[in-house]
Amino acid sequence: MKMESDFFMRINLKNGESMSFTKKFPMNVFDIQDTLDRLKIPDDKPIVRFEISEHDNMEFPFALCLRNFSADIYRLNLFAERLENLDFSEMIAFRSLLKTNPESSFEDILKMTYGLDSVIIYPCSECRELGEMVIENEMMPEIESCSDEILELLDREKVGRLMQEREGGVFINEHYCVTSGYEPPDINIEIGRPENCFFRLLIVPEEEKIEQARWISLPCEKEITSDFYNGICLDFQSALPNLRFDDAHKIGTLNELAKQISQLSHDNFVKLKAVMELENIHEIGEVFKCIERLTEYEFDRNIFDQSDFGRAYLMKNLPADFDSVILENADLFDFGQEVLAHKQGEITPYGAISGRGQELYSALTVQPEQQLDEDFEEDYEEDFEPEMGGISL
Repeated sequence: MKMESDFFMRINLKNGESMSFTKKFPMNVFDIQDTLDRLKIPDDKPIVRFEISEHDNMEFPFALCLRNFSADIYRLNLFAERLENLDFSEMIAFRSLLKTNPESSFEDILKMTYGLDSVIIYPCSECRELGEMVIENEMMPEIESCSDEILELLDREKVGRLMQEREGGVFINEHYCVTSGYEPPDINIEIGRPENCFFRLLIVPEEEKIEQARWISLPCEKEITSDFYNGICLDFQSALPNLRFDDAHKIGTLNELAKQISQLSHDNFVKLKAVMELENIHEIGEVFKCIERLTEYEFDRNIFDQSDFGRAYLMKNLPADFDSVILENADLFDFGQEVLAHKQGEITPYGAISGRGQELYSALTVQPEQQLDEDFEEDYEEDFEPEMGGISL
């Protein structure tokens, strides 16, 4: 019996004190890579700090949800995939191991998803039921030679409690689990890195032929056959989260886009995602145009929020000998937001992006027309002297 297909774990991911957000696991490879970009963590060293904040279809021990862990995000995703595929009895066994080993490291917890058949499970929810089972099956040496009359006099709950103390068993979800025989498997879990692609499509020739569905990864150097062009797109995975695609007839255009993206540096690829956020771009044709004018935007990946941007802006525009310590704890959210508004930019999940043709950190100066208006207002206020009854005030 498999867990529900909509199983997910909700994980709170962190990058120091500056950034944290919650994601659902397991994820596809593009979602993982996008998460690393949002956390500003390089893909070649994808170590993330995290907490298990919520979960569906199972209950972790409360203490486990309060702990901070650190792991390769691909191993974290494997852990979620392993849990997703545990059947009912395996999940019970896994939870019993967590309960009896609350201080386990993440690596140990990952390994606990293997070899679960060595955990003995009985269907009973309390010591009284366990005692009844022990007596009926003569599972303790002390009762093997007892007569039926003596067995009838035994306190079922006390027998069950004694059995639980001897075995170190635990009750989980109306089951009694004996974990003492479990040994962590001697395995080396290897995590391969994903193929170098930007889009994956699941194409089927006709709706009635689901069994013939095939995945295609882009960019693809081989000729894309008519089976794909004329098929139906059942699923679309994209390295560009905002991109829409549902027409298999455009697969050739999508392949050309993938080839163009493959020519970008990773920093420019992340910048592309930021510009798509800023300009609210969703269509393939607009992405081509966006790539062409990518140099017309300024991008700073190291900015986390508006206050962070406001601080960076002041540091670049104040005198070099200014005491920057004053700014360390200042709340500059409104200031940073106002400067960004003048730059037609915004804070995206990937960093600060300027409006097209704007510079993020150039000084904001009074425009000539604005200065004339202000001078006129000052002169008017100086010359205007209201009089009352012919007497100047």
